[in-house]
Amino acid sequence: MLVDNPVVSTLVEAGILNKTSDLGLDTKSIQKNILGAGEIDGSSYGVPIGANTLALYYNKKVLTAAGVDPASVKDWNSLTAALKKVKAAGKKGITFSAINTEEGSFQFLPWFWGAGGDLTKLDSAKGVAALSLWKGWVDDGLAPKDVLQNTQTTSWQEFATGDYAFGENGTWQLGNADKAGFDYGVISIPGQSGGAAPVPTGGEFVTVPVQKDSGRYDVTKKIVTCLTNSANLLATDTTLAYVAPSAAVQTQQVKANPELKPWVDAVAAARGRTSGGLGTKYPTISQPMWTAVQSALSGGQSPQAALDTAQKAADKGGS
Repeated sequence: MLVDNPVVSTLVEAGILNKTSDLGLDTKSIQKNILGAGEIDGSSYGVPIGANTLALYYNKKVLTAAGVDPASVKDWNSLTAALKKVKAAGKKGITFSAINTEEGSFQFLPWFWGAGGDLTKLDSAKGVAALSLWKGWVDDGLAPKDVLQNTQTTSWQEFATGDYAFGENGTWQLGNADKAGFDYGVISIPGQSGGAAPVPTGGEFVTVPVQKDSGRYDVTKKIVTCLTNSANLLATDTTLAYVAPSAAVQTQQVKANPELKPWVDAVAAARGRTSGGLGTKYPTISQPMWTAVQSALSGGQSPQAALDTAQKAADKGGS
């Protein structure tokens, strides 16, 4: 089965998947942070076919007109300063997705983790700092109010109008970026105090369901090995939605398409949403988190109050 990486832990809990070690599948060449999205209690239960993640696309013309050098964006303060310059120059700042679904959590996580936030402590000062950043942008007109309804697709469509300086989006938009009609670049999402923020790993795992007839596993192993060998990983997804899970293939990808370099760097800094022992607890944390984002950005609650409510819901096992 080819499944989205957060689903792996749910299937393992249900007793549906085999360990890769039991089948003799080789995962040594795969980056540990990518493999981690499919690990439970130290055992891996699938082989990733690739990873995608988030970064900031920027419009070169908009930044140049506002006198902003993208290389100057190194932390939250410098990013906010850049957004203010863009607004003063008559353009729009940043667009992202804060919708009340997993997409909203996915897009919030780089800021949450970039502040040092811990998903088991949603209401910590670090989590509040991240939500306060987004709320400040919306309140100050540096991000549009419609982020509350934006999916990652509609957020991209806003950025593609050419009016925005920055758009938070994924590797999967590279093909559309080339068709947008303006020069763009890509930088890592900055952490609060600098450096690249950890970003959530997207992508699918090839998993092996438990079979009554164990004699089938020999063929299964051949299929998984074929799908995940270097040649096929290099050929996977011609729309460039995936960065390969191994360094050797990543090097080949960047050689073939230098545009992938910032995405390889972003994937290297990524972490699985279910990693760190969260497993099936993640959905019961994610839903209260995206609900808190909605509440704070709409003005219903302060960031602290919204995350206090979220933590109480997570403690109860969800919404």
